[in-house]
Amino acid sequence: MSRIECVFFDLGGVLYTLDYEAVWRGFSECCGMPSEEVQSALYSDGTFIEFETGKISSLQFYEAFKRRLGCGVSFEEFKKIFNSILVKRDDMFGLVSDLSNFVNVLILSNTNEINAEVLKGDLRDLDGDVVYSFEVGYIKPDQRIFRFALEKKSLTPEKTIFIDDLEENVRAARLLGIHTHLYKDRDSLMRFFNGYGIIDRL
Repeated sequence: MSRIECVFFDLGGVLYTLDYEAVWRGFSECCGMPSEEVQSALYSDGTFIEFETGKISSLQFYEAFKRRLGCGVSFEEFKKIFNSILVKRDDMFGLVSDLSNFVNVLILSNTNEINAEVLKGDLRDLDGDVVYSFEVGYIKPDQRIFRFALEKKSLTPEKTIFIDDLEENVRAARLLGIHTHLYKDRDSLMRFFNGYGIIDRL
């Protein structure tokens, strides 16, 4: 088995809990609309994918949301509610921080310009590179984002591990030859790392 040189970590569902209910509830209360209409305004017509791939700006995404709901929410309030989805997992941040002392770490995330305002602050003290979908123009499970990350670190797939909570993303990375783990909880991740001898380095 090749010695692992880098671990790619997803953010949402791994380093963060994603609290969708907080977002839907916040906009529902702010705009006086049912949660179902809020969800439709955020995700239904492909605009969100355009936002996550950097094809539209945060202001354009905000204006499209307002237009669909007829909601007068301010841009700053919109960002605050939209970012309430992100609940930081301190135990996972601690693990990644410890891990970065012994192996390269790269954050590989489908995200957008608004959420990145929070993410960049939280990740500031982590020693590792970051690949955001909205900056590179690809979203997982598109294999181009994995190839971009590999090239960024001058890595080969067999020396790389990818951790994500979505099966389709893990499958796409595995097809490239990257070692993968479908994240469920911290304990199972530690057992996975133990199989690669990474725990011995911590």
